Amino acid sequence: MDKPKIMMLGTFHMVSVKNLFNFKVDDLVSDKRQEEIIDLVDKIKRFNPTKVVVEYEHKNEDELNEKYNNYINGAAPLEMWEVQQIAFRLAKSLKLQRIHAIDWMERGAGTCSIGEVYEYIKKEQPQFLTLFDDADISFEGDTTISDIHRFFNEKEYIRRTHESYVNMARIGIKDGYKGMGWLIWWYQRNLIIFAHLSQLIEHPNERIFLLIGSGHIGILSNFLKESELFEVVDAMDYL
Repeated sequence: MDKPKIMMLGTFHMVSVKNLFNFKVDDLVSDKRQEEIIDLVDKIKRFNPTKVVVEYEHKNEDELNEKYNNYINGAAPLEMWEVQQIAFRLAKSLKLQRIHAIDWMERGAGTCSIGEVYEYIKKEQPQFLTLFDDADISFEGDTTISDIHRFFNEKEYIRRTHESYVNMARIGIKDGYKGMGWLIWWYQRNLIIFAHLSQLIEHPNERIFLLIGSGHIGILSNFLKESELFEVVDAMDYL
């Protein structure tokens, strides 16, 4: 039987957030960068999504769609935020009436924040600082927005990032499993994202596009494939 298709595009945050992995891209408001974002959207559109889904808290989906409706009705310009710059543009071009939000950011089962884990590593186990080697990447000059997304969606980058997350389980074992205190929250969050994605299936011909931080791609790919619910389409085929 045909399965619903899902394509995930790992992206970066276009504005600074409380995130250990913040990637810097120069001059996103320039005409050149705006043209590059539109070019990326045109590439994604060839997947012909039936639903556009974003990394935004599910409980605030109505608020998100108020912003989307203001944009498509000409009542508000796009904000400098990947959800609006990429997903809003894509959904409007597809004449979709709604954006779907699937994230979850409650405290849940976690006992440590990623910031606390990082501070513990610096003080107690500096040999694990290599897990954060990709935290300060900058993209400038001739590197286009599509180039940047190819970087974040390459299999080797996804593998390396997922490996770093898994190895956080080794941090602070003697002090109450510090790394695992954050990692159980990370797994809980991504399982909830998966559960919300599964609820979006309305028919086997569904073609779901998910825009999400690149760090999620490895773990979500595992959940999606192992569930046997989806056919996972490689974003690199469209970039």
